[in-house]
Amino acid sequence: MSLQKTDIFQQHFTLGIPTLQQRKTLLNAMLSDFHLPNEVVDDLVAQTSLRTSGYVARDLAMVCRNAKLKSLRRLPTTEESLIHGLSQLKLDPTNPRQPTITWEDLAYALEIHKPSQQMEVETLLPKRQWDEIGGYETMKRRIRQATVIPLLQPELFQRLGVPAPSGLLLYGPSGCGKTALVQALATEAMMNVIAINGPQIYSKYLGDTERSIRRLFATAKRIAPCLIVIDEMDAIACRRGWNGGGEGGVNERVLSTLLNEMDGVEGRQGVLVIGCTNRPHQIDDAILRPGRLDQLLYVGMPDEQDRQQIMEAIKRHLKADDDVNTQDLAKHTTHCTGADLQLLFREAATVALRENTKIPAIAQRHLNHVLPSICTRASQRETSLQLFEQFQAKHRI
Repeated sequence: MSLQKTDIFQQHFTLGIPTLQQRKTLLNAMLSDFHLPNEVVDDLVAQTSLRTSGYVARDLAMVCRNAKLKSLRRLPTTEESLIHGLSQLKLDPTNPRQPTITWEDLAYALEIHKPSQQMEVETLLPKRQWDEIGGYETMKRRIRQATVIPLLQPELFQRLGVPAPSGLLLYGPSGCGKTALVQALATEAMMNVIAINGPQIYSKYLGDTERSIRRLFATAKRIAPCLIVIDEMDAIACRRGWNGGGEGGVNERVLSTLLNEMDGVEGRQGVLVIGCTNRPHQIDDAILRPGRLDQLLYVGMPDEQDRQQIMEAIKRHLKADDDVNTQDLAKHTTHCTGADLQLLFREAATVALRENTKIPAIAQRHLNHVLPSICTRASQRETSLQLFEQFQAKHRI
């Protein structure tokens, strides 16, 4: 800083993060060392460049290196194969014996290497596929439309002269799959994801929480396009005055910082925020204004068809007899969420093991045994659904 004040360095040049076209150029040069056919290189470059937003040249080099190491593991390691390989060695540099790099190798390398610009932010989000989530087909489509299109095709909104949506709030009863839907979106999307938990971002040191929020958004801007996923959004966007002022104003300061970072005039291109909550009525109205979380999606209780599809998805990951009738079970689980249905099968498995530790699969009788207790517990939350319905009616578009 003192050197800048004395005008020693009068010109400053900033090397930005490579764009999509620049990443293609870098990857083309790096993959050319593997002596692959041109059409194979072009295909690998196209797929990899789309999935490396926020990667600098060093990151791309590490990805290619890890992919090469992965491909080397496929080479035979028996004594005979090593002798044969040594006998085939040539000193001709134009004909090097290189392992064949495939897209599977690069996909593995991308999975284990996080871009260096993202190292300072903890972002642990479990992998999940869309087909692992039963039901909610309309909700899945709406979430894709509300997130992927604004980030990857912003020119569609520019053509109409309107700003692209900048935020999405998923709200609904606990156990209905809000977090699972976001996990599937993050797994599918070809963009960076920063995931945080609302309560865990709080710090006991003055100003540390606000600093963490600013650092989080700054990182997201550097590695854009990027999704910021905030679970339990109500913890850091609590309605002002809700806690009676007993926190020394920390909630108000955190909310103010969050509002400033989410404000559309701050140049937040390529960054989209997704919040999840089961207490939407506690979220401050300022967060829900246009330019912030301007799209609200209610992830409600699953209907009968959704419940059947959820149970079919659960069945694919466990051993169940052919006599298990998910259609009949769906009719008798009116008040059950997806989490309740998972609990139903888990408790049925426990009953089956009590009956016989060597039992090969869960039968319909085991599910029927625990069904009444699961349904009784689920029916007790019916009164709390009124809060969500009131919130939905107030913010319905």
